[in-house]
Amino acid sequence: MDQGDAAVWAAGIGVIGTAIGAVGGYLAGRAQGKATVEGVKLQLEGQREDAVWQAELDAFAALIDQFNAARMQIGNVVALFDATQRERRHLASIGFGTREEAFAGLTACVKEVVSRENALRLRTAPAYADAATAVRERLMEVMEPARAWCVAREERARGTASLRQELDARMDTYRAALDSLVEDSQGRFSRPRLER
Repeated sequence: MDQGDAAVWAAGIGVIGTAIGAVGGYLAGRAQGKATVEGVKLQLEGQREDAVWQAELDAFAALIDQFNAARMQIGNVVALFDATQRERRHLASIGFGTREEAFAGLTACVKEVVSRENALRLRTAPAYADAATAVRERLMEVMEPARAWCVAREERARGTASLRQELDARMDTYRAALDSLVEDSQGRFSRPRLER
């Protein structure tokens, strides 16, 4: 092979090498691009799962806060309806309001519980939503004797002791159900998201 043929042959090999390099680069770039797209998809899925998990956690926290607000408001109502007229004036001066205002506040609080429970149902599995509904049902069971006891106290009726005992018993059941929901929620949300 003379020098001219060798140069042509070398140039041909160079062109083939360049073409192979270009194809290899194209395939590597394509693979890298595909890997990047897959990585972005995984990242977006992870962000979506995190957002859904956070929304569920926030919904549980809001509902539990409202359950506790109802619990406190029941205490306020009982305190005002148990108090003497003089004690009620003192309680009103420190922000407790009147008996009527306290009961209206409790009613509004219970309505907000129902609203937050409905919001939770959109963000969690049915079994977890059902556990929250069970607590709300215990709260509604408290409202029946609470209303009857408050009316009897307002009218100064006799025999309010049995109504109060029923109210206290149902309140104990409500507290236990709420405490159980809180404990279960803390256990579930304290674990890493991937373990749930």
